[in-house]
Amino acid sequence: MISFRRLSFLFIFVLIFVTLMSPQLKATNSLWSDEAAGTYEDRPNYEAGDIVTVVIEEDSNAVQSANTSTNQSSSVEAQAGTGLFDFLNAFGFGYSDQGSADGQTQRSGTLEADITTQVEEVMDNGNIRIIGTKKIKINGEEQVIKLSGVVRPKDINLDNEISSQKVADASIEYEGQGPVADKQEPGIFEKILNFFF
Repeated sequence: MISFRRLSFLFIFVLIFVTLMSPQLKATNSLWSDEAAGTYEDRPNYEAGDIVTVVIEEDSNAVQSANTSTNQSSSVEAQAGTGLFDFLNAFGFGYSDQGSADGQTQRSGTLEADITTQVEEVMDNGNIRIIGTKKIKINGEEQVIKLSGVVRPKDINLDNEISSQKVADASIEYEGQGPVADKQEPGIFEKILNFFF
């Protein structure tokens, strides 16, 4: 028969063991995690007039090249005349020309910016049409960014942002006006030369 003293000792030992192991059991068997919490957060139902921020990260590169090569030759030979045409001497001549041309154009551009747009329309399939304009004026230089397109609400992250690469039918315009932009334009003399040549 187990004595009361041994039973008390065993009870205290089990109690200490359970107390020490309970944090580890909670950590390993918990169904909750901070990473999974974001998955189940409710996303807003967008309506016309709501705000969505688009992070523009666009790189474009285009290369066009053309090669042309031409070659042409011809020759004529005539023998001396006989009989009535014996006064004609033998003669011959030849002609040839060739030409080649190479051309290549390359254009690249990078645009990085953030623009806050408004929901213009909620479409029947749940996608939303967005449109926005951003104007920045510094020291007489005005820069204007315009963006429009269609996005899926599930592509918008929990910070209410979406990458421009996930915007369908995207139209992104970037324009600059001012003294610096004017200097990028060719002069009147250069325009006249380009017109004729």
